[in-house]
Amino acid sequence: MTDYKTSNKQTDIAAQEALSPEKTSVFHIEEDSHFSYRDYKFEDWLAFILFWLLALTVFSQFLSRYVFSSPLGWTEELARYQLVCLGFIGSCIGIRNNSHIFVMLFHRWLPYQLSHYIYRLIAFFNLLFLITLAYFAWQIIPLISIHQMASLPVSVGVLYGVVLGCLCIMIVRSCQYLFCILSTPASKSADDNLTSCD
Repeated sequence: MTDYKTSNKQTDIAAQEALSPEKTSVFHIEEDSHFSYRDYKFEDWLAFILFWLLALTVFSQFLSRYVFSSPLGWTEELARYQLVCLGFIGSCIGIRNNSHIFVMLFHRWLPYQLSHYIYRLIAFFNLLFLITLAYFAWQIIPLISIHQMASLPVSVGVLYGVVLGCLCIMIVRSCQYLFCILSTPASKSADDNLTSCD
């Protein structure tokens, strides 16, 4: 995540180009990083598999409805539930990468040390919020398990079980991030601490 504290590099390059006597175009080409399976974690593979299962479900719905004129009734409901599960798995990836959207307003004008403590407090409250959500999901599963999907003989509790599993993954990743940010001393910039925990 970048803000004005970490984006000075590009403004320095632009200032040097403006002051240079020669007006030449400088292209900064980033090389592609080397592909490695070790760069991908458990959540990435779950999202990859579920994405292609969702694609197969939607394709079978399209094929049965528009080609064979005999729509499969279960594909629409299943695709909806797969999309919900994919969204929660995507949230696991967002928590791991610390890339969720958040408001960066007041820390811009605060001292670095105080900003670092605010990041610690936010990480703690994020973890507390996820634990609360997991607790409620755990409470809902026995109550909802008697209900079945409208088109398939599968309990709706399966969907809430996947949600609970994703929340548990998010809790683990949030604990890792909180431990990292608590063990990192406040440096010159609090944003450096955020990128060091990625």
